[in-house]
Amino acid sequence: EPTSVDIHVDGINDICTKGGDINFVFTGFSVNGKVLSKGQTLGPAGVQVVLRNAGSDINIQATITQPGGKFAFFKVLPGEYEIFASHPTWMLKEPRTVVRVTSSNAYAASPLVVAGYNVSGSVRSDGEPMKGVMFLLFSSSVSKEDVVGCNISPVDGFQSRDESLSYLCNVVSKEDGSFSFLSLPSGKYTVIPFYRGERITFDVAPSRLDFLVEHDSLQIEPVFHVMGFSVTGRVLNGPEGEGVADATVTLNNQIKVKTKADGSFRLENITTGTYTIHARKEHLFFDTITVKIAPNTPQLANIIATGFSVCGRISVTRFPDTVKQISKYKVTMIPEDKDKAALVTTETDPHGAFCFKAKSGTYNVQVIIPEAETRAGLALKPKMFPVTVTDRPVMDVTFSQFLASVSGKISCLDACGELAVTLQPAGRAGERRSLQLAAGRDAAPFAFEAVLPGRYKGRTGEPLGGPGSAAWEVAVSTPLLSCDLENSADLNFFSRSFFALVFVGVYEVTPRSCHQFEHEYYTYDTSSPSILTLTAVRHHVLGTVVTDKLLDVTVTIKSSIDSEPALVLGPLRSVQELRREQQLAEIESRRQEREKKAQEEEGTKPPVQEMVEELQGPFLYEFSYWARSGEKITVTPSSKELLFYPPYVEAVVSG
Repeated sequence: EPTSVDIHVDGINDICTKGGDINFVFTGFSVNGKVLSKGQTLGPAGVQVVLRNAGSDINIQATITQPGGKFAFFKVLPGEYEIFASHPTWMLKEPRTVVRVTSSNAYAASPLVVAGYNVSGSVRSDGEPMKGVMFLLFSSSVSKEDVVGCNISPVDGFQSRDESLSYLCNVVSKEDGSFSFLSLPSGKYTVIPFYRGERITFDVAPSRLDFLVEHDSLQIEPVFHVMGFSVTGRVLNGPEGEGVADATVTLNNQIKVKTKADGSFRLENITTGTYTIHARKEHLFFDTITVKIAPNTPQLANIIATGFSVCGRISVTRFPDTVKQISKYKVTMIPEDKDKAALVTTETDPHGAFCFKAKSGTYNVQVIIPEAETRAGLALKPKMFPVTVTDRPVMDVTFSQFLASVSGKISCLDACGELAVTLQPAGRAGERRSLQLAAGRDAAPFAFEAVLPGRYKGRTGEPLGGPGSAAWEVAVSTPLLSCDLENSADLNFFSRSFFALVFVGVYEVTPRSCHQFEHEYYTYDTSSPSILTLTAVRHHVLGTVVTDKLLDVTVTIKSSIDSEPALVLGPLRSVQELRREQQLAEIESRRQEREKKAQEEEGTKPPVQEMVEELQGPFLYEFSYWARSGEKITVTPSSKELLFYPPYVEAVVSG
């Protein structure tokens, strides 16, 4: 240094005229080298190259390669050196070489080699990035062993149409639609997109693209685009239910397809977008759904029925005189587990048919008969029709006309002669019906079939109102007592005189039931015929608390009737404890019997040991309450040790 000196010779003051020295200081030699692409005579620009003393980690100089891969270090003093190359993206096959500097400029012992360059691209569908598209790489000049960071496994379902190309590997597009080959050596390649969903292969354009990797990273152009595709789905009658056959699936109110036997359907030539899908099937109901469909979602979420028809009809075979035909009746349906606010009402058609839309659950269906028609004698059975909706329509709700049979027997002290029985509505218009009974027996049974509900006047005895005739009244209606079938009301008759029931007299009627009536017993006098009406005022409510161990269980019952104080029952004793006490009492009784018998027989027999069953859970604590009609009660169990679920139960007692 310096590398040059400017001299201006003026013959007076210049350094030469004055006899001065021009000095140059030697600073070192230059070191030259190359970074090459694998298998090529040239290399990339932009690779960082550093110079270090042999065996040292300290960089003496650093530089960047120029186009073609050349690099140079200057002012290098004689010595042994190492040269290292690196790049943030590219992989290097030979990242290190050495150089020895003596008395002249030096060259690296061997070139540094880049193994390959990253090649990337992207795929979209209607502007949306596509995940899961596979890109297969082929080449006729590059071997599979030279490619790094790529799946070399064969692709199921793909068939190459160009046998001159050798399959190298494949990559798959990411969430943002991008794909990348990590390290490809310089050379000519062909990439073929392949997109296969769960049930379909999609068209991707371009279907094939040739590209050349030289000495730099490459962004493949143009962007790949997924074209039209098909999607499949299923229509089910429940979350884990069966397929719904022959349902119509509509896409944006335009494309319509029918489901197969297993409920599956297929929509063809769909492009990426947001669609409304609706399924239709008679007596099944589906919500309209909005879904974003793209090729990476070829399988739509199941379309699940949200409701089902509950249909039925009213059957009337005999109209009262004032009712000429079936009118439009109101029909109500209320869930069993909800309050009356959830009640749904519909009307029958002129033929008595009706339908509701219902979700899965348990319901009660009831027909409301106008009061005028009820007074005329029209009644239906059952009063309430219980319905359980699961995963299919309920089509067999039937209300049939209630028609009674009025029957009886005429007992004669002697052989009966010719007798007549008549039945005629009381207080309303209606047909008078008569029966002629045969003579010759001491008892004459009779029966009137298909009798409408209501009050009737009857007359039995000799024809034409002879002296042996008698009048009576009967009320035809649904039962006044409502109990469990296993605990129906028993009516016990006790005569105050010595007359049998078939004769005149005064009787006590005592109801035994799961209900409490206005009176403990009722008096009936045959000399003053009347309708004996028993009205229930309270109803027996039973309950059980279940625990895993013996506890001090207390039950508090609060009533919606202000005048009824809260009732606290307990601490209750479990069924198992009561049973054990009974067993102990029975064992003790048998033991005393055996001792007494042994004393009488004066014999000695070995003692009998009887064991009582050990108490084992779950333990049942039973309680009861007499509720009024329409009373709402809240039952709350409590204990010092445990909490209960549910914490309380509410019930409305309808009677």
